[in-house]
Amino acid sequence: MQFGNVLSRWFEMHPVRTFVLLATALVLLTYGSVLGAPFVYDDLDQVVNNRNLQPWSNFAHRFLGQPVSLSTSYLGYGGSTYRPIFWLTIYVDHSLWGLNATAFHATNLLLHLLNGILLFLLFRKTKIPATVAAAIGLIWLSLPINTEVVAWVSARAYELCTLFTLGCLLASLQYLESKRSSWLLVSFLSILAADFSHELGVVALPLLLLVLWMMRPAVSPRLWLFPAGGILVASLASAGVRAAVGVKSFTTFASLKWSLLAFSQYLHLSLLPVHMSVERSTSLSLQQGHIWSYVGLCFAAAGFAYAAIRRKENPSMLKGLCWYLIVILPFCLVMTYQGIAERFVYLAGIGLVTALVTGIFGIRRPAVKQVLTLCLIGWSLWNIGRTWLRARDWTDPVQLYRTSLEGTPKSALLHFNLGFTLRERGQLQEALQEYRRALEIDSRYPNGYASIGDVYLAMNAYRDAMEAYRTALAQKADDTAVLLNLGSAYQGMGANAEAEAAWQKLLDVDPKSSAAHTDLGVLYLSEQRTNDAMHQFAMAIDLKTTDIVPYYNLGALFQKAGRGDLAMVLYKKVLELKPDDADTLRNMRLLQQGH
Repeated sequence: MQFGNVLSRWFEMHPVRTFVLLATALVLLTYGSVLGAPFVYDDLDQVVNNRNLQPWSNFAHRFLGQPVSLSTSYLGYGGSTYRPIFWLTIYVDHSLWGLNATAFHATNLLLHLLNGILLFLLFRKTKIPATVAAAIGLIWLSLPINTEVVAWVSARAYELCTLFTLGCLLASLQYLESKRSSWLLVSFLSILAADFSHELGVVALPLLLLVLWMMRPAVSPRLWLFPAGGILVASLASAGVRAAVGVKSFTTFASLKWSLLAFSQYLHLSLLPVHMSVERSTSLSLQQGHIWSYVGLCFAAAGFAYAAIRRKENPSMLKGLCWYLIVILPFCLVMTYQGIAERFVYLAGIGLVTALVTGIFGIRRPAVKQVLTLCLIGWSLWNIGRTWLRARDWTDPVQLYRTSLEGTPKSALLHFNLGFTLRERGQLQEALQEYRRALEIDSRYPNGYASIGDVYLAMNAYRDAMEAYRTALAQKADDTAVLLNLGSAYQGMGANAEAEAAWQKLLDVDPKSSAAHTDLGVLYLSEQRTNDAMHQFAMAIDLKTTDIVPYYNLGALFQKAGRGDLAMVLYKKVLELKPDDADTLRNMRLLQQGH
């Protein structure tokens, strides 16, 4: 008891320092395992295989001067986004650490921690007691629904948008308190950064008005105009920049039924996410029964009614629910391009936690308050445990996809990604099963049959691979990767004429395919068509100067033909690309010995 009193007095004397220490410990406890996670899912395209991240000139041209295409299988069409601040942080991480996944994840954890600290500071500015503000901040930091944003590098845009939105609100309140115009500038720049991190920055203005409403009557309404006007101007400016760079909007209006069901599901995911998934576009179908969703909506309506009735005694509860509505409704009504997604709740969750905590702390009946406080503590502990478990899922892509399938079993995308990961690990039979499950859900899933063909090819089951590739070509006749591998399958079957025809067709589609020329050269070499093989290898070298196969094979042909001088030049090129290539070193020794 005495120790508790000491802690209480310490917190009263040093609230910010204490909160920072507690928040840091909590983030490390719940998300520490993420530091050992690899790049997963969209990270492979956006970070690992993104050639535009270096040098700066390429990066600036691609991500600062142009929108980024973003296709969505959910609605069946593509659009584009403009998030230069997000891409700039990826560029900085890549420049400093290369492809060190731990460093990228550390940045995400730091951003999440900073958001919790800014949240605490913001609520202290609105005169919420320090203990209540700390409880809100700590519970929000440990919400399980936030794991997708914190553990996934590609979702960093939501952390950044939240960071700058909270910074904008805090700077606006600082201006109202100090009347210093420098804080207006900080507010203006912060909302610009939020808008250029993610489109959700548009909610900053209504959130500011909500926060100012929380402070009535301490702030004169006339003073609101300056920060509110700055945010409005910044939002219009960012919209103008998006239009200038050619952003294609994803915005679509959802039906009332879909919006209500989506809102109900977001509430469920915010409060009790037993099953979580990185791909939730298949988790809401209008054709299914939704009795529990409607029950949830009734409870939500009752909660809003209760908060409205008690708005004079406990205004923070209603305002917390309004915060949640302001942020989540765009994803229910107009920003529906990916269906349901857990990352959409990141900023909205602040409002829900605020409503719950202030609602319980504002109860006057001691017995009821004590019971509900115990429930809140139990829920908070469950959150910590669930977040810890979910964060560990992100350390293993196979585990991540399998646990995600528990939440969204009808996701062809998850089955496909699981199949790809298993294939990369050499678990070919399991990969084959997952690819087939993806096709059972969606018989025309992109690359489904092609991937089955790739697995069969790796298993040397050439006839099965050939049949899978032919099915894939029936869906997309000019798929160059499939044509290339189809030729390999035919060659494995001994059907050289069909293999040659497949590669020649590939060259009709893509005359600059060095791989097709290389494979044709190998085929002609096996048929003793030396001149044809030489021609194909030379063509391959002209098209791609970094592939050692045509250099080596052409060198071997020259060596066999008695042209050691030409062979030596080609072998030296191989060693430039692969200094320890044993076959090349052996052949060079033979040439030097006069063989």
